Amino acid sequence: MEQVKTVTPVGDRVLIKAVEPEEKTTSGILLPSAAQKRPTQGDVVSTSTSGVTVGQRVVYSKYAGTEVEMSGTVHVLLKQDDVIGVLSGGSDIISLKPSQDRVLIEVSEASDVTAGGLLLTEGAKEKPTIGKVIAVGPGKEDDSGKLVAPAVSVGSSVLYSKYSGSEFEGADGKQYIVVRDADILATVA
Repeated sequence: MEQVKTVTPVGDRVLIKAVEPEEKTTSGILLPSAAQKRPTQGDVVSTSTSGVTVGQRVVYSKYAGTEVEMSGTVHVLLKQDDVIGVLSGGSDIISLKPSQDRVLIEVSEASDVTAGGLLLTEGAKEKPTIGKVIAVGPGKEDDSGKLVAPAVSVGSSVLYSKYSGSEFEGADGKQYIVVRDADILATVA
């Protein structure tokens, strides 16, 4: 990572000061760098777009952006489209206000027993693709500039594409995923 003094975003870019990764477990055991989770949250330092404002805490995919080191601190330069949403209260994913056409879903727990009654290990469980909608973004502009809202509403149970979205764990220990509206296949009851 190259050390720079200043970064000024251009185009539809946002500069984020990344939240430092946890170097210890809750019981105090030091984690090697390979075991540390890459940050997916940070505070907006500078922006060239109107989608977010300086000082907001945002969430982004761990695969998005370019890391830049300034004054010994890791920053991430993102496209506006890579900002998943804004955290409105603290750092828990449950307080996320999704951006654009994104939808925050509480993932249903996977069954740990097969139809034949066999117990499954954590690694053998089928990845769930059903969940409850917790929050919905305002929508995304179509080609004519009209804002198109997501087709689902808060409280709906939905079926979503298996390998879509960004996964998060909430402070409550539950699993959450943020997907785009187009990755929602159906509402279920």
